[in-house]
Amino acid sequence: MKRAVHVLTALLLLIVLTGCEVFLQAPEQGNVYAILIALDYKNTTDQASLDGTLGDARELKYALKAVADKSKANAYHSYLFIQEGLGHSTSDVVQIGDQGPVNTYPSSTNLLAAFQALGHVTTAKDLIIVTYSGHGAENGELALADTGTGTTEKFAASKILDALQNVPGRKLMILDTCYSGVSIPDSGASHSTLTDNNISKWYSKYWDSSSYKKPDVFVMTASTNTLSYEQAITNGHSHGVFTNALLNGLGWTHPHTNDLETIAPAPPAAIKNSIMSVDTLYEYVKEYKSSDTWLSIFSPSGRGQHPMVSGGSLDMILFTF
Repeated sequence: MKRAVHVLTALLLLIVLTGCEVFLQAPEQGNVYAILIALDYKNTTDQASLDGTLGDARELKYALKAVADKSKANAYHSYLFIQEGLGHSTSDVVQIGDQGPVNTYPSSTNLLAAFQALGHVTTAKDLIIVTYSGHGAENGELALADTGTGTTEKFAASKILDALQNVPGRKLMILDTCYSGVSIPDSGASHSTLTDNNISKWYSKYWDSSSYKKPDVFVMTASTNTLSYEQAITNGHSHGVFTNALLNGLGWTHPHTNDLETIAPAPPAAIKNSIMSVDTLYEYVKEYKSSDTWLSIFSPSGRGQHPMVSGGSLDMILFTF
């Protein structure tokens, strides 16, 4: 009897430890590559202009650099793809590794060229982060930059995911846009009860005998199939509500000066057990509460902006410390 109790205790302990992801092995850290996309839509007639998007991308660039510098990662490389103001084109270009030049005006052609260039540069141990701050439609399309017609270019977020499939490395796509949850790819690892509350589908997924497969690209979004919102941080300074929480999880704080290069961020709050993973970052964003705006939007009786993440019970380590 005593032996049976010991065996049962050991089994229960194994289950608990496995549930705590004790066996999540930290990958070898390579380089970090960030492509940060943002549009203010002031050169279009079909979209309302946005105030916080450009700040989202510019501050994420430096917040991610600070995290990478604190971690065991090697070099950090970032590329801003920004549409700002009334112009329809830009002559700004970047070199991605030894590939390029790539034009940084955020049209689909330029973004796909950037991902193709990355595919020739990165390795399996590298981390690639792609962020997008801008408008999104109910069908999962992003509103990319006007190329001279006065209107935006509609481009499915799924096409970015497809392009990233060919880029070696660990990949995370972050969308701060309305209806971004419809871009969460279907996988064997999870079934969303937020976008589809069909109990029979949930039940069949729970008892599904197929094995879990880690997604090629993890996706974190600002909302499900609902609107997302911007938030005034200080006078004349705004962020997407979701990105503001993300920045805080990375250790970025407000207020700050306009010289972003001089800011020394705090230790990232989204680190647990010396790692930052997709799950620890998502958990921080989901629980973050810094303002009445956030509380109103994220409360069950509010307007319903709920962040989402792909992967189900699976996780991916971003940084080790």
